[in-house]
Amino acid sequence: MQSSSHHSLGGTIGGAAFLVFGLFLFSLQDIVLKHFSDKYSVLQLVLLRGEIAMILILAFLAITRRSIPLLSRKPKLILARGLLGFTSYIAYYLAIAAMPLAEVVAITFTMPLFVTAMSAIFLGEKVGLRRWGAVIVGFIGIMIILSPSGEFNSLAVALAFTASISYATHSVITRFLSDHDHPLTIAFNALLIFTIASTLLSILLASGLISISSNHPSLAFFGRAWSMPGSFDILLIFAIGAIAAIGFYCLSKAYCMAEASAVAPFEFTYIIWAVVFGYLFWNEVPGMTTIVGIMILISSSLYISYRERQIENSGDRYASENRVLAGENA
Repeated sequence: MQSSSHHSLGGTIGGAAFLVFGLFLFSLQDIVLKHFSDKYSVLQLVLLRGEIAMILILAFLAITRRSIPLLSRKPKLILARGLLGFTSYIAYYLAIAAMPLAEVVAITFTMPLFVTAMSAIFLGEKVGLRRWGAVIVGFIGIMIILSPSGEFNSLAVALAFTASISYATHSVITRFLSDHDHPLTIAFNALLIFTIASTLLSILLASGLISISSNHPSLAFFGRAWSMPGSFDILLIFAIGAIAAIGFYCLSKAYCMAEASAVAPFEFTYIIWAVVFGYLFWNEVPGMTTIVGIMILISSSLYISYRERQIENSGDRYASENRVLAGENA
């Protein structure tokens, strides 16, 4: 039998691996969605992506003959998680339509800081003064990114922060749901809620009950009328559907395998891909203040992860010593 320390360490490493891979896939999706932001409606893309992803998940379950319930045991929580995830992703997609990819990701990367705080408040996970200090330092990093440009009141920045806060809450709920639902169940329900929410909003826009007329890239991406994609664009839409199916499973699995505050700092890998892809596809070169702010954010998040491992290993040693003492006294 493996020791609990192996289980604990394996859970954190495995969760981090699933998270990093899932985020890499979603960074590829960002390229496609930013490319589509001046051609299609974000609701159309999210709806088609969700339908494709759900079909792929159902096909996977049928082929592998896995008996996994599609309905959550916690319907209210899964609904809250799905709506928060929908809000987060829509806000994020709208933000990247109007801002450089690296800057949006940097702002959204405050998510691990929010997760750490929420893990302490809502999940009862122990977060000491040092990690609280790292959270504060991380927010200083985001202030450095934003303050030189004075964009605090811009719509895109507000959308990026909305994406961060809603995704942080979404991640904390995922951790709680891990005790009740399979990761595939969580992923399927998320996609189902995304699809339903996109459909309802699209109907409201088409009927005129919601009217958005603006040249702002974010608002235009949201309110644009649907159009028939070309053959190559259909292939790209299918690709983001496949990415969603695999990516949502990876993210659900990550937060099911380990504590939210342990794996959340690995979200920083998303920034690396955002900088690389932003430069390769749109020639976006982050300014010095953005780079400094990003480095502070990454450093604070890595420190949170380091402290988490220290506390985790300390707890495992304590538990192991107690088992040894119990054996000697038996």
